[in-house]
Amino acid sequence: MSLFVVQGLVKRFGALLATNHVSLEVRPGEIHALIGPNGAGKSTLVNLISGLHAPDAGRIELDGTDLTPLPMDARIRAGLSRCFQITSIFPKATVLDNLLLAVQAQSGSSLRFLADRRRDLALAEAARALAARVGLAHALQRIAGTLPHGAQRQLDVALALAARPKLLLLDEPMAGMGPEDSERMTELIHTLRQDMAILLIEHDMKAVFALADRITVLVYGQVLVSGDVETIRNHPQVQAVYLGTETTEAAV
Repeated sequence: MSLFVVQGLVKRFGALLATNHVSLEVRPGEIHALIGPNGAGKSTLVNLISGLHAPDAGRIELDGTDLTPLPMDARIRAGLSRCFQITSIFPKATVLDNLLLAVQAQSGSSLRFLADRRRDLALAEAARALAARVGLAHALQRIAGTLPHGAQRQLDVALALAARPKLLLLDEPMAGMGPEDSERMTELIHTLRQDMAILLIEHDMKAVFALADRITVLVYGQVLVSGDVETIRNHPQVQAVYLGTETTEAAV
């Protein structure tokens, strides 16, 4: 049984058909990777799913709720959380204050922003738990903008986790990372599947093959193929249009 379903999504920008009847499913506890060459329509699809764009046709459903007509904030409340391709944190605030704000934003009471967040033990406990979850318990008092790039991405994931999502949408979490940071992020994503499903958009094919249960390949706005890792790794058209002929583990 699927937790998340995309059915026949269509998006046109003038004469350009950016998303051509795209369908995919994500099962509970699954890491489902979305890959494809530049210009394949991945960004458009992600923006349709998260609510930045409205589809011209099709349906988006999460755990039985039709997300298609809902704005972004309502989709978050329904259980969809997204990490953007560009890290989105409060760079001049501490790691702890970033997390306190994220937890507080999910508390349902805007009046609490008038209080001293640090004196709210429940908020502080939740913020510290998030920091520990992503490996930043040691950096709570660091100014977020001074963290290394990999640690900033970890913080970005923690901010998304504050919404307690059913489905976490990760848009190129390894972008700009070296091998050590990529390995750390891969390990983090692997642990998250215990509590949520993940739709992973990523160019790092080593990470994709290490993490994904299933993979959907987009080409020219259409689904070329969906399948398990071995199906995708050995698919001749995938090798030709995306992975290249020299090695199936080369990144685009």
